[in-house]
Amino acid sequence: MPRMAEHVFDRDVYHHVWDREIPTALTVQSGDVVHFDILMAGEGQIADGYAYEDCTFDFDTLYNLCGPVDVAGAEVGDMLEIEILSLETGPYGWCAFLEGVGLLPDDFPEPYVHHFDLTKGDTTRLCDGVEIPIVPFCGTMGTCPDRPGRFVPFPPHEGGGNMDTRHLIAGTKLYLPVHIPGGRFSFGDSHAAQGDGEVCVAAVECGMKASLRFGLVKGRSTPPWFITKPGSLTPRSDVAGYYGTTGIAADLMEGARMAVRQMIELLGHEHGLDPRMAYMLCSLAGDLKIYEIVDMGMWNVGMCMPRVVFT
Repeated sequence: MPRMAEHVFDRDVYHHVWDREIPTALTVQSGDVVHFDILMAGEGQIADGYAYEDCTFDFDTLYNLCGPVDVAGAEVGDMLEIEILSLETGPYGWCAFLEGVGLLPDDFPEPYVHHFDLTKGDTTRLCDGVEIPIVPFCGTMGTCPDRPGRFVPFPPHEGGGNMDTRHLIAGTKLYLPVHIPGGRFSFGDSHAAQGDGEVCVAAVECGMKASLRFGLVKGRSTPPWFITKPGSLTPRSDVAGYYGTTGIAADLMEGARMAVRQMIELLGHEHGLDPRMAYMLCSLAGDLKIYEIVDMGMWNVGMCMPRVVFT
């Protein structure tokens, strides 16, 4: 059996868009391990202590994607297997409301930036009495689509991309379809914490060190899917129960808005959180769920908030 190699990806090699014309930065063999040092989203546009007006958010360059990485022998119709071996956050993170985006832009029209210290253990402080578990993952992981043009990393696409799937943690295997020979895998948008939905438009954005093992599945191609390690999907969140709200509506997006608004109100009543902190907490720790979609014409979308965040 051939000896598998380890590679260190150049920290200064990154790109901001999906584009099939971007040349491959590294080619590996199936089974090889690559170590990355990922720049945070907004690197150079925000820093610790900045107020929103100090930031220079540019969506064309906000995301810093490592890659593209090719796997030798990968052909259209195959899949890449990305085994996430380890993820380690940097010392600093941020979250923000950005004008006109997120699930509730009309409720929170004023942009706002919040900073996080990621050096104090396995949680990070949002505000008095609220500590968010640090569970690192990368929001953007994907193979490049075979389409002409330059595409910002969001929304997600047929190769994965900005899926913001918080369950892609260390110990998970992610399977991505190959649309261009080699695969052209790129990733970034590293997060220290996020709830399912990322409702305010941001997670705890941070830099990260990551180690991935690349594999190749020949002759099979499906939309992206993953395998988690054994156990609960959210072991850090399951130890103290949850608050749950509902959003019953004829439109799934409106149901999601209702559920989040109810959670913001509940957090204010139960824990004295002002609406801005409650909304951000919903993005960083709350999970949107489809409770029920089978009834004709009315759906039930919920939000669950782990009570473990309240100290």
